[in-house]
Amino acid sequence: MRLTFAKGKNVKRYIGLLVLFIAGTRLIGNVGAQEISMAGVLASSPKKANVLFYADIPSLRSLTTGKLIQSDLPENLREIRLVADLNIKELQPTWEIGYITLKGSKSPELLAKSVKGYVDFIAGKKAVWSPRQSYLIPMDDSVLGIVRPTDRKLAASWLNKEANPNPAPYLRQHAAQATKFISLFLAVDLQDSLSPVAVEQKIESLESLKGKNLPSIANTLASVHGIQIIIGRKNLDECIISLEFGSSPSLLLPVAKEFFGEVLSRNGTAISDASKWTASVDGNTLAFRGTISAETIDQLMGLFTIQSQAASLPATEQELVQDSASDSMKLEATKNYFAKSSNIIKRVREYSATNTGDRARWNGQMARRIDDLPTLNVDPQVVDFGVKVAAGLRGNMVAMQQSNIKMGTQAVVDGAGNPQYGYYGGYGNGYGGNYYDANSTSTYTAVAQGQGNFMYRELIAQIDAMEAEIRRAMTEKYKVQF
Repeated sequence: MRLTFAKGKNVKRYIGLLVLFIAGTRLIGNVGAQEISMAGVLASSPKKANVLFYADIPSLRSLTTGKLIQSDLPENLREIRLVADLNIKELQPTWEIGYITLKGSKSPELLAKSVKGYVDFIAGKKAVWSPRQSYLIPMDDSVLGIVRPTDRKLAASWLNKEANPNPAPYLRQHAAQATKFISLFLAVDLQDSLSPVAVEQKIESLESLKGKNLPSIANTLASVHGIQIIIGRKNLDECIISLEFGSSPSLLLPVAKEFFGEVLSRNGTAISDASKWTASVDGNTLAFRGTISAETIDQLMGLFTIQSQAASLPATEQELVQDSASDSMKLEATKNYFAKSSNIIKRVREYSATNTGDRARWNGQMARRIDDLPTLNVDPQVVDFGVKVAAGLRGNMVAMQQSNIKMGTQAVVDGAGNPQYGYYGGYGNGYGGNYYDANSTSTYTAVAQGQGNFMYRELIAQIDAMEAEIRRAMTEKYKVQF
């Protein structure tokens, strides 16, 4: 079977080419020679998830040759399969459960040593507690289970196969996806997340919908069941993004690209390739087909911490048992940590943000990636450098978010919004103690661009100075060029 993305064909044909219904599911107790299906991953979740994710790392490495993301896709990592509960507004998971497939098996004891954790027994199985707020659970063959955060009860429920009996219908439908011809697959359940009243208020100001039937469009948008992203293995042109609704989205088709481009930009999640996609409607599904960039793939991978934690694991058992006290080990580990930190900083600089909300989210993702870098045998000065860079990125993210909130609050005071809705102190997304109601009727979405960009430039100048200083210090200390 070959995956094709020719123009003018029925969308269902493409999706149908990818779908194989699984006759039987292998769950956690049966992990082994046969791969774990996405249906099996979903069925094993002890909590109701709203996301399914799959990545084939070798094919993604091939698709992103020469791009910065490639350094985060190590050769020892083969596949990632996970379920998660994703905070849609913040685009951060509250929990993740999944499997990664590695080249070669990892013993619990050596894993614990590599991550500076310890071996625990959960539900009768050895599990490695990691200070990166995860449990690493070696399975049969080369499969490693990961549960994040380190919620012992959640891990025990998963290992005891206490599966949630009512997975989201949208995810259950798309969990039958065959992965043989896919490099990346993401499905997000969105059912019942939007109010048509709030949606209509929010889309009134959109240029792309001027003169359109807003009540009908709002009802369609609020009926969304979910979104699915599929990237093939041949090249970056093999991308389908489909949104499934409770009614036909045909009213949106003439302006689909402009509308979703405008929405993504306002939400701080703009995709540079969107203007070149082709849109089509088939029944209740609106699909976009076209090219996806390595930068967008980087953003999708960055939604989850499991990938970065898997990337930090040693490639071989031999790496784990080497003498950690040797000078050569310390030098190699220090250079590797510094190189990866510098690569992440470069990605911060080169990221093309459309607004400060977009940049804030990206800086937060990059801070988490630095947090997840392995620190075993790394020179303490270089670790301290990484910690300061991550703290700076995170602080910049919070500052820009708070600036945007302040401007939104001022708009409410000035009468541009409804004070009954929006941000309230005391409830939390973890950044400034503010809660955002996605169904607020407030239409004000002002972004403090000037102030946010000034803070960002100031941060980059500080990071550049720190990077140059630590490079000089390490070159002098180890007598090799960093």
